[in-house]
Amino acid sequence: MPNKLPMGTRRTGDLYDSYEDTPDVKVTLERSEQGLSVTVAWSSPEVPYAAWFMSRGGFLPGTEPKEPKPVPQRVVFHDSHGSVLLIRCWARGFHADAFGPGSGTLWARAAILGVEADLQYDRPHGLSSEISGLREWLGVTSWSIEHELVDGVGVARLTSVPPARIELGDHSGLVLELTSGWQVVPDEGGDRRELLDLLWCTTRSSEPMAWDEHLQLHKALRDLLVLSRWRNESCVVVHAFRQDDPLVTLDGATHGEQWREVIVPGDERVPPPSGWHPHLLRFEDLGVAGINHWINLRDHFARALDPVISSMDLRNATPHTRLAHTGPGLEALGYLLVLRDGATEQKASRMPLRARFERILSEVGDCLPFDGSTWVEDAVSRYNGLKHANRAQPDEVDLLNTWADSVMVVRTWVALELGIPKAEVTKRLVDDRQPRGFSVRN
Repeated sequence: MPNKLPMGTRRTGDLYDSYEDTPDVKVTLERSEQGLSVTVAWSSPEVPYAAWFMSRGGFLPGTEPKEPKPVPQRVVFHDSHGSVLLIRCWARGFHADAFGPGSGTLWARAAILGVEADLQYDRPHGLSSEISGLREWLGVTSWSIEHELVDGVGVARLTSVPPARIELGDHSGLVLELTSGWQVVPDEGGDRRELLDLLWCTTRSSEPMAWDEHLQLHKALRDLLVLSRWRNESCVVVHAFRQDDPLVTLDGATHGEQWREVIVPGDERVPPPSGWHPHLLRFEDLGVAGINHWINLRDHFARALDPVISSMDLRNATPHTRLAHTGPGLEALGYLLVLRDGATEQKASRMPLRARFERILSEVGDCLPFDGSTWVEDAVSRYNGLKHANRAQPDEVDLLNTWADSVMVVRTWVALELGIPKAEVTKRLVDDRQPRGFSVRN
């Protein structure tokens, strides 16, 4: 078995941390639907591992360790298949006897395969991810296909092409680029071969930067695609590198960067949509300058955009929850637009809800496929109905429709902010596939 962690894996091996006085211990590394975890056992409460899990309670009075070590942020697992560095760890869940043995579970937010030392991969120099829908949106491919007739027989030739690279510049010390690639995946024990058409989003920094600082830029591109078609898209980290972990051959020589394979919980890829799902925001409209404009816009209007974009993940929530989640984003958008107009923070903060929504409408009203004034009236009434107990409770279908129309308002505003002409936005919204117009089923 290679050094892999497919879903359902259970491996037994040794655990190493950054503390010199912790004893050797055998642990079980597991990847399950719940995440990446290591189960650690101890023979008595005096063993240092016990304090990782029982620090919030579990020791009998007088038996607590005098100087317990905190849960390490990184641990290394090693068995006959290889090594795995687990990063951004925390302890959750244990079972123990008051004076005897016990066991606890250490969880990790990512696993870096092949790393044998306690390297700070929670602060990498580079991070690479796969974002669903991004390759198709960019219109790039790593394969060319040719069809011809040879002696009356149809022949197809599939050929790999040099990778495409789109450089998106420096963003607060992180260089962002998009690179295409291909891969041939054999079917183990079978006769099939799978040809992959890939695209990676990569960030690099000269100094190590926090994992989430890297990931913020990756998620910015994912969010752009979410707003474009209003469908869920995945962003899965697949590789990382650090400058102190170069590629080293058996003779001890170094050979540049070594991008390590990364495993993260929840790495399911969103499949492509079935049927026709047109984009509201297209790469040919934006180009590199437009993508950079979006990244800056997302940062400046995060309080407005984040609640709207994240409402995509509330598929099983009630209509009340969706509008209550999205409403603060609409309030923030109106507030930030008024600030951009030149108003003071005090004046902008005192603006009533209706005035904020009307300010948003002044930017998008001509493009919407529904009456903007009616949206303002309904959104103000129904959102206030949720917030204030002395008002009538809005109908669930009405709440769902107001939420959907509000999402389209924000998507429209983003399209116009990114420079897409009003006439083109209006035309595309007519064919947009965002679900709207909900009604009661009989």
